[in-house]
Amino acid sequence: MTKPELLAPAGDLTRMKYAFAYGADAVYAGQPAFSLRSRENGFKNLNDLAEGIAYAHEHGKKFYLTSNVIARNTKVEPFQKALLAALELKPDALIVADAGFVGWLRKVSPETEIHLSVQANTTNYLTAQFWHDLGVRRIILSRELRLSEILEIKERVPGLELEVFVHGAVCMAMSGRCMLSNWVTHRDANQGACDNSCRMPYRLYANDGPQSEDYREHEGNFSLQRTDRPELDPVALDEDTWGTYFMSSRDLCALDVVPELVKGGLDSFKIEGRTRSVYYLSQVVRAYRMAIDASYEALVAGASCSAELVPAESRRAISCVDGRGFMPGFLRGPLPQNYESTHVPADGGCVCAQVQRYDAATNSFVVNVKNPFSMDDSLELMTPSGMVACEVTELMDFRGAAADRLNPGTEGRVFLSSNVSENTQNAEFAFLVRTNTEK
Repeated sequence: MTKPELLAPAGDLTRMKYAFAYGADAVYAGQPAFSLRSRENGFKNLNDLAEGIAYAHEHGKKFYLTSNVIARNTKVEPFQKALLAALELKPDALIVADAGFVGWLRKVSPETEIHLSVQANTTNYLTAQFWHDLGVRRIILSRELRLSEILEIKERVPGLELEVFVHGAVCMAMSGRCMLSNWVTHRDANQGACDNSCRMPYRLYANDGPQSEDYREHEGNFSLQRTDRPELDPVALDEDTWGTYFMSSRDLCALDVVPELVKGGLDSFKIEGRTRSVYYLSQVVRAYRMAIDASYEALVAGASCSAELVPAESRRAISCVDGRGFMPGFLRGPLPQNYESTHVPADGGCVCAQVQRYDAATNSFVVNVKNPFSMDDSLELMTPSGMVACEVTELMDFRGAAADRLNPGTEGRVFLSSNVSENTQNAEFAFLVRTNTEK
């Protein structure tokens, strides 16, 4: 049994560094203009990519370049030119979706390691073998697969590396091949411009007839009924002051499945979220780092494979971040939707500040305040080494004046008791977490 790789998203250089600090073995980052996050990609040019790849290699980590746009004719030559320039920087692999570009890369750069993007929607062992025969080193499997199907592909194509999503947003489409954004806002998700139309609230209106432009706002709740299947129950859709979220999916959280994936020999566990905050990224990477390590060590020692191998601290880390509600995706069964909201607040902790630097002389942190907190709040210091409760002895605002409370969008200084001094070696990647979240 080999320990799987933990692969984290890198929306920019800063997020990349936090991902590595909190335990990621590798990151994936978007190629400028030719990835499916091109609209929000923090890697703007080749210089950014070069810096990221160099940093990863200096720290013994891997850097995968996501080049997974589905190209149209007008993009073929610019895409080819951009890929050849990016390959000069020596990323550890290219993540590609377009079959034509896989074939082209095998001809012009046969030494390049190719990972097949989830956009290619690989869902069976025959397709997996086909791509492996073409020289693809790793396949990122479709999110729509059940755990049993994933394990069968691994068994039938043993020489192929398999990567699976374990956490993050899930599309209400076949692993992202969605036209909704293009239809609603004329932004094509398959060209890297998705505006998350499926996540947005919608208001139901009625009109007086097919020719009428007199739209009236619908009042109360409503349901959808299949007219061709009257025996099926109507789907009730609740609408609040913001609208209804019929197309919204809960977020994937596969912590309970980690031991089975480790035992099954899956090669890479992937976290979604190149546009998420550094705090979210740090907590989620931390959660899966602990889960993978604990599961692997226990299984090697002969323990039975069960969700109990996942440490409680992993679950607590996930509870400390906002989401859309969590579910195990198709790994355990059909996909539950979230009809009520696209946002479920954290219930285990709330980031109140991101540490900028530590002053050993005064045992204090200069912080960037993210959420309000005060002297009487319960706080924990979170670093890559773990979390530890801390006692605040004094707060100082951005003017250097004593304060009882610090507010978001400002800089301040937090003076702590000496009980956290041994945790300050990772202060550049630290956060203060408020655990009394009801405030």
